[in-house]
Parts: sequence; C-alpha cells; structure tokens
Amino acid sequence: MSKPILSALAVAGCGLSLAAHADVEVAPSTTVGSRAYFDFSNISNQQNSNLSNSLDVVPSGTGFDIKRFYLFVDHKFNDVWSANITTDAQYVAAPATITSTTTVKNGVTTTTSTTNTSNSGSVTELFIKKLYLQAKLNDAFIVRGGAYDMPWAPFVESLYGYRWVEKTATDRLGFANTADWGLNAGGKLGGTGLSYSVSAVNGGGFKNPTRTKTVDVEARLSYVPLPGLTIGVGGYTGHLGQVNVNNENFDKNTATRWDLAIGYTIAGFKVGGEYYDAKNYKTVNNINAAVYGSSAVVASSITGVVPHDEAKGGSVWASYNFTEQYSVFARADSTKLSENVSPDLKDTYFNIGVAYKPIKSVDLGLVYKNEKVQHGTATISGADANGNFIIGGSNSANDGKFSEVGIYCQWVF
Repeated sequence: MSKPILSALAVAGCGLSLAAHADVEVAPSTTVGSRAYFDFSNISNQQNSNLSNSLDVVPSGTGFDIKRFYLFVDHKFNDVWSANITTDAQYVAAPATITSTTTVKNGVTTTTSTTNTSNSGSVTELFIKKLYLQAKLNDAFIVRGGAYDMPWAPFVESLYGYRWVEKTATDRLGFANTADWGLNAGGKLGGTGLSYSVSAVNGGGFKNPTRTKTVDVEARLSYVPLPGLTIGVGGYTGHLGQVNVNNENFDKNTATRWDLAIGYTIAGFKVGGEYYDAKNYKTVNNINAAVYGSSAVVASSITGVVPHDEAKGGSVWASYNFTEQYSVFARADSTKLSENVSPDLKDTYFNIGVAYKPIKSVDLGLVYKNEKVQHGTATISGADANGNFIIGGSNSANDGKFSEVGIYCQWVF
C-alpha cells in the first residue's frame, strides 16, 4: 500500500478516535460576547392630550439613549456541565436631595428646605442578569440553578424578532420578568415538536434576589406542528417577591397570568401574536386620578386592604424580509389595564419601521412609535435610558399620548 494512502488512513483513524472521544467528553471552552440596544430619537409625551391645554412632560425631547448593554461569558466544562454570567447595565440619574436649614430668631424656630436636583451624581448601574450553572443530562432534561431566562418573555421575543426595537407587551407593561433567581428545568421532547420550560423563582426579577416566603412558578409548553409554525401556552402564579415573614399575615392576593402565543415564518414573512390575562399584578391606587401601577399583591399594613384587579390584552406583529439586508415590520398592542377598579383605563400602542442589516452583527432601523393611555395614567417600561416613563392625563377623564421617531440600532459580537 502506498505511503499517501497509509497517511490518509492514519489521519482518518485519528479523526475517528477524536470524534469518539468527543462523544464522551468535550474539551472546556469559553465564549465571550456582547449585545447593545441604542437609539437616537425625538420623543413627544403629552399629558392631557385630549385637551387644548396639553402639556409636554418627560421624557419629551431629542437625544441618544442606551437601552441595554449586555456582556456575557459562557463556559462549557464538558458535554454535561456549563455556566453563564451575563451583566446588564442601566443609566440612573441621581435622586433629588433635600437639605434642611433650621434658624432661631426672636424665639421663633424656622426650618427651610432646599431641593437639589443636580444630575452630577448620575451613575450607570451594573446588574447580574444571568448567573447560572447548567447540567444537560439529555436534550429533554436540562437543569439550571441561579439567575436564568424565565420561560415566557424570552420565548415571545424569539417569535417577535425585534426586541431591539421594543420589549414584548407583557415585559413593557410589567406583567412578566425576563430573568429571575431560582431553579429551571427545560428541554425538547425528542421528535415530537414539543418543548418546555419550568421555573421556581424568588419572584422579584433578576435585579432583586431577595428570599421570599414562598417561591413563584412560571411554566411554558410550546409545539412546532410543522416547519415555521410555533404555538406556545404559559402561566405564572406567585407573589412577585413581595411577601415575606414580616407581612405574610397582611391582606394579600396571588398574582396569576395566562398566556398564549403563536408565530409563523414562511418565505420571508413573519407573523405572530400573544394574548395575556394578568390578575393581581397591579392596580389603580386612586380611582379619581386612575393612576395605574400600584402593587395588587400585598397591603402595606396589617389593617390595609389590597383590591383584586385584572388586566387583559394582546399584541400582534408582522414583518417581511425583502432580502437578507432589508425588511419592514409593524406591531400593535391593546390592553385593558384595570378591569375591576378602573375599567375605562386602556393602553394602545403601535410601531412601524424599516430595517437594514449592513453586516451580520449590526441591525439599523428607522422607527415610528405611538402610544395612548385613555382615562388615566400608566407607567411604561422602556422609553429611554432611565427605564420607565409615565403616559396619561391628570385625572380619569383625561388621556395621554406618546410618540417617538428615530434611528434604532442593535449590535452583537
């Protein structure tokens, strides 16, 4: 046998040997990466937009925002064990400080208070979004401990595809966390098209790892009946990290949420939507003003009473990729925020845009957003770098309107 053939067989034998060894255990490896969402836009946020004396309120103006900046390290010990740490940065303006000065003159004591709203102390806060150890026992059973993706919101993000433009509806309205501290199990069930994820968590989100009286549970089951079509159902129950040994005997509710989502992709088209029914997450703290956003989980004192409340809504989206570089997209949301306490309070939102992908790691979009809160006020997550903003009127008879136009960007490496 010639030397070239012998050499080829030797190389092939080594390759088979290495492949066989890889089936047993892979060499450790580490991946480092980053993801950022940012924009340059003009925002108009009008209080009492249904009246002639409407007023521009924060965050109205033109400027640059860093919405999110993630750094992640993913380490694989072997074919079973791995670990991940993902950090999340957020800009926070310095809180107002109050200085009191006391003077005594002619036996009369006078106290003068001065409020300092300087932003000279503004900081960028760094959070741990994900920090977990994973054991992949097989494709159908993967276990994680630590801070990990929640079963629902990241799943809907994967169907939507434009998280860099806007959060999903349950996330931006405060009905779902994207990550939390606890235990998770998930996987894909063979060739059935079924997959699942179940988490038992503290309930306060990844920014609050505080131990609570009992754990919250969120679960999701999804099914791919044919290529391109995904259907998912999910649910949540718990106290959102708000009940502990100090207030466990106060009046309280259990927050529950039921979800349904569907996504379909074919020939460059992507369509989908989600429906959600969230009970006792939030409520209106003042019926006359219809200010939505107070906790509906636990009372603030032993004599306090917390009302039951329910929010129902849905979100639909569509996009079309003309080429690998160019696409158009749109989305519309509608939510009744307080069916039990202030049933006229409603939030409607839509966006529309065109996207361009100059290179694999960068997405650019020209985006227009419009949102309206009718008959009251609501706090929304995600308008600018500070995280939350308020849309609404001065009372339950008035409305608020938010609009934004700008350039959005996502870069990943």
